[in-house]
Amino acid sequence: MKKVGGGRIAAHEIMIGTPAVRNLVREDKNAQIYSVIQTSSSLQMQTLDQCLNALVEEGLVTLEAAREKAVSPQNIGKGESASSIPSFK
Repeated sequence: MKKVGGGRIAAHEIMIGTPAVRNLVREDKNAQIYSVIQTSSSLQMQTLDQCLNALVEEGLVTLEAAREKAVSPQNIGKGESASSIPSFK
């Protein structure tokens, strides 16, 4: 997506194939995978919205641009980034 001041930056979701994730896939409970990603920041997982919030907090993308790409636009800008995710700067 477009960065503030020019250029581009990646916004991405990270899911790791932990036993919990693998079990949810096996049992066809795909709707629950998002919750596992949200709560597994200690394992370096992150949702797209958590990544977008971190980019907004660091001033790398605008709030409007992040909301355009978000799964839940109403949650962008409310400080819901994953705390253990490395800085993008």
